[in-house]
Amino acid sequence: MSSLGITETVARERVVGHGHDAFETVRARVAAISGVAHPGLDVPSRVAMLPGEAVAVVEQGHDAPTLQTVLDARGSLRAGECVWVGMAVADALSALHRAGIAHGALSAEAVRLPSGGVLLGGLVDGQADSTAPDDVAALGRLLASCVSGPDAERVRAWTEPMTHADPGSRPTAAMVARALGSCAPPQQLQQAPRGVASSMRASVAPSRKVRRLPEARAWRWRQAARRWSVRAAIGVPLVLAVALGSWAGVSALTGKSESPARAHGVVRAEQDPVWVARQATQARFDALKSSEGESFLQWTADGSPARAEAEATADALAAGRMAVDGLTAMIDQVALGSAPSATPGVAVVRVTYSLSDHSVTLDGETTRFEGYSQTVDLELVRGTAGWLVRSATDVAAVGAQ
Repeated sequence: MSSLGITETVARERVVGHGHDAFETVRARVAAISGVAHPGLDVPSRVAMLPGEAVAVVEQGHDAPTLQTVLDARGSLRAGECVWVGMAVADALSALHRAGIAHGALSAEAVRLPSGGVLLGGLVDGQADSTAPDDVAALGRLLASCVSGPDAERVRAWTEPMTHADPGSRPTAAMVARALGSCAPPQQLQQAPRGVASSMRASVAPSRKVRRLPEARAWRWRQAARRWSVRAAIGVPLVLAVALGSWAGVSALTGKSESPARAHGVVRAEQDPVWVARQATQARFDALKSSEGESFLQWTADGSPARAEAEATADALAAGRMAVDGLTAMIDQVALGSAPSATPGVAVVRVTYSLSDHSVTLDGETTRFEGYSQTVDLELVRGTAGWLVRSATDVAAVGAQ
């Protein structure tokens, strides 16, 4: 990397400020960002003071088309393309955040698209008081603005928690990078307009700006969480961590915890976590097929993300708002992912299952799903009532639509 200092004009320079104070601020920020090793960051290679005290930076990705350029040409992205861009940006943001640096100016202009990849630029454009949760909210608004039509609601269900009114309730960028892949299979973005119709739309469309969505109110968050949890209720995907917005840590069960399992007398303290994980997974599928959701609440830990998701699904089933037809489930494999002794009172069990073609009816609207296989890691905690599911993380989903 070239040394930082006052230099003459070179190619790809971009003016980012004026004056000696701005020069010192930009130079210090570039020095800090240079210590973050991530291929998705377009770190300026030089900071220059130009005639008239204009401060400029040289960025290697400056000539690549921006996401804004693609949106202007195409009008919108497909869900898979949005996920592909979002995962890359979130991963780059997480590297910055781990170093204690916030981007602070995330927009469609800051996302650059060199051939086959994604670069996060505009790294010196942010405000000094920007925070990591600010970046996550900006990414959520950006992703929601990139899609339209049938894909819009699908993507919005994942971006709602990112724009939560309470910054402390937003997921981290690292969580977003892992979770978005469950929204839709990532698909490399096509930069050229698709066909004549897209070209015609682009020629008459006004320049798009990043649309700022309203901050998520509590009722809006709850409705989105319930809607998505119902759609994803067949499996136990990472939506437990994302769409439900349960980002705070959940403490393990103690003797004072009151569990439905104790009332039902099903889970005994001597039972092992692998057995419980299998029973909990099977109980979930049985409840969905019978439309009696209360039966699988007993396998979830009180106050946990898993309990919140299970209650939302059970309520929808009990009220007749949700029905599942044609579902056949087969649990293929259940194995201990980490020994209980590694962290006393906590175990991770990996469960793989296959689901048949099925349909989900929610509030009168029926959605058809093709069969797919899924692998999840169930985190269980041990209390006086035995092992119970606290959360779930999606590992892989194949063939999901």
